[in-house]
Formats: sequence, structure tokens, C-alpha cells
Amino acid sequence: MLAVMLIGPACKQTRYTADKLPEKLLRWGSGGGVVGKEKSWILLENGQIFATDIMGKTTESNKVSGKKAKSLFKTAEALGIAKMEFNHPGNLYYFLEWQNGDMVSRIVWGDKNLPVDKSVEALYNDLNALLK
Repeated sequence: MLAVMLIGPACKQTRYTADKLPEKLLRWGSGGGVVGKEKSWILLENGQIFATDIMGKTTESNKVSGKKAKSLFKTAEALGIAKMEFNHPGNLYYFLEWQNGDMVSRIVWGDKNLPVDKSVEALYNDLNALLK
């Protein structure tokens, strides 16, 4: 019984707020068009999801299992998102960002003549599926 009491608090995951996010996160979203503003979401490894509206206000919006979130982070790492360079927006554009501390890598696509790799698009779609 004592072991359960000691282990329980150690397993509790940290909850973050919009103004105190961890160093490592995945951000994705879209922008452009007539208004030219971005809408984005942030996934944390613990499964918390934050939304940033077109006015730049970030609020917590959703939560998925930590297991699902970690799986998406592993996919992003396996794809090499942190080192990938791709910046070909169209009038409407989509993006994925990998952030770890001060290091931010952003992939942008939307130009119909220069499509992004299908694996990147699949990760983007998997992230959007978390919002449903």
C-alpha cells in the first residue's frame, strides 16, 4: 500500500497553461486567404491541446491520451520535421512546426505546383483528427 502511495504522485503529469508551455511541442495550422490570418493548435507530449485564434489568443481546447500524443511526437521525429526545410505557401497555406526550446522548425505548403511530402501531410491530417 505504501508503494502505491509513493508511486502515485510520481506518475502525475504536469498540466500546462497557455502562458507556461513546455519547451517541446508540435504546432500545426493554416492561414492565408482573404483575411490572411493564421489559426493554429499546439500539441504537448502529455496530450494537452491548445488553440490559437486569428487574434493570437491561446487557450486550452482539448486533451488526448499521453500515449497518442507521444506517438505523434515519435512520428514527427522519425520524419525529421526538426531538420526539414520546406517553405512553399500558396494563397491558402498549411504548416507544421516542431519546437524544442529556442529551436523552431517550420514546414509550410500550399503551392499546388510544389506539394509537400505525403508523410508530412499524413501527420498534419492525424493532428487535425485530434480536434474532432
